[in-house]
Amino acid sequence: MSERRFEFPEILVKKGLPAPGAETMQGLLDIVDEGVLGATNHVALALPLVAQVASADRTTARDEALELARFIARTRGSNAPIVANALDWQTDGVDQLPAVEAAAVLSARAEAWGAAAAERRRALIAKATEILADVRRPLIYDYSSTVADVVRALAGATGLDLIVIPESRAIDGGRRYMTALADLGVSVSFVLDAAIEYAMSRSDVVLLGAESVTSDGGIINTVGSTMTARAAHAHGIAVYGAADLFKVGARAAADLPAPSPRRYDFLLRPGEQASTEAPELEIVPPDLVSAILTEAGPVEPGNLASAVLRRDTSKGNAR
Repeated sequence: MSERRFEFPEILVKKGLPAPGAETMQGLLDIVDEGVLGATNHVALALPLVAQVASADRTTARDEALELARFIARTRGSNAPIVANALDWQTDGVDQLPAVEAAAVLSARAEAWGAAAAERRRALIAKATEILADVRRPLIYDYSSTVADVVRALAGATGLDLIVIPESRAIDGGRRYMTALADLGVSVSFVLDAAIEYAMSRSDVVLLGAESVTSDGGIINTVGSTMTARAAHAHGIAVYGAADLFKVGARAAADLPAPSPRRYDFLLRPGEQASTEAPELEIVPPDLVSAILTEAGPVEPGNLASAVLRRDTSKGNAR
């Protein structure tokens, strides 16, 4: 886990603003340093946190809140466009408002986003349940709250025989699925990442969450996602991403830089020395993606740009 949250107090001090409180730092741990997983969850945490900071009884509260929003957008939002987009929308024009009015606007927009996002999530799950009605043995790689909700809906609507969960060791995402879906009463196969071929032989579909989606349908997700998609392709198994259309970015997969590496020193035993650098994220190529499951229904990669253009923006969501 990174510790970028500790950069924020330094930013405030340099601008002559009060240091953040414990609740704000805990929020940054969950969002920026991903103590909680999933870009959708990070938006749900970030917008109310910004509104809460703005409502403090301090003359600097509005400016503190705006600095917080900028910091989250610049850090977490760099890999997750939905986070940056949501915060940009929430704070648009707020710097021109008096403090009390600014706090009210930020709070109202946080609620508006939450209600609209919940409606989109319900539509996505309903449409995904329809398209996946014949699925009995989904393989779910790395943790996504959206995918978890889809699997829960499938278990309740059509029944599942088995849930296949690779460990996704890079951020222990498989373990999060084990915890989140433990109450379903469905048999689970929890497998080593290296056993992906065996895992695929037990599955009939692959479901991936998405930090973000490229304009041509590539899925940006935790390292190991491309390996999983390639194995599925070799076995003739469909690969679906699950993502709100607001997660679709403006650039194609080929136009994005390679994800930055991080260190995985937990792999080393005491006294061992070696480079453990590897990416945390990677881009699943569009040609390995069958479709993106969205609130508008399943969208094939080649149709994604037009789906974004048709997206309903009438409810005050981010651009």
